[in-house]
Amino acid sequence: MGNIRVVIIEDHNLTRIGMRSSLNEQEGIQVVGDEGTAKNGLKLLQSTKPDIAIVDIGLPDQDGISLVQQFRKSLESGVADQTKVIMLTSFAKEEIVLAAFAAGADSYCVKTIKFELLLEALYVTYEGQSWIDPAIARIILKHTRQSAMVQPNAAQTVTISAIDPEQATILEADPLTNRELQVLELIVQGYTNQEIANKLYISLGTVKVYVRGVLNKLCASDRTQAAVLALRAGLLN
Repeated sequence: MGNIRVVIIEDHNLTRIGMRSSLNEQEGIQVVGDEGTAKNGLKLLQSTKPDIAIVDIGLPDQDGISLVQQFRKSLESGVADQTKVIMLTSFAKEEIVLAAFAAGADSYCVKTIKFELLLEALYVTYEGQSWIDPAIARIILKHTRQSAMVQPNAAQTVTISAIDPEQATILEADPLTNRELQVLELIVQGYTNQEIANKLYISLGTVKVYVRGVLNKLCASDRTQAAVLALRAGLLN
């Protein structure tokens, strides 16, 4: 396997330089370019077509969401989709977190993320999976709960438009049980299997059975993908 080709679009010079230096020190990763503005970043993405684009949502001339959308529209869908996007966002501003999640990027990290976790997110994303920072998951989960409370008398339905038809059919035929939903909510919040067992007063083995059931019903390959699917589909409203 060749190097994972990475582009960084981040306006904060020290952050961008530090990220570039740290990634270039990793075997099998090559930063092929970096920019501090959306305008130059778009040109860089179009010319290099990297495997991974790490994009700050808060760029000075244009937000990262619009940048990613422009990039994907400027190329044929099959070509643009080959570039996976890790969106960097601010943990402090809830509306920005929600905007980043809605952007449809492949993975989501807070800007204060430790490099080891960013590296993990990069590898997971490169393999075609999604990585979502637990801090972001908690904010989105809080928002979905608040949205549900705004209309307490409205009929509660599960929207599964974010899941492909085959997954939707499986989930409708075999919906998650109440206990599986409890386990799924704790997965979204970043709890480990042992922590879930402690909170629900069940054995670790039982938790693993529930987690396996959740993954199967959501057609998810891992816990992170299950969390992303659950949040996008509104399963925990």
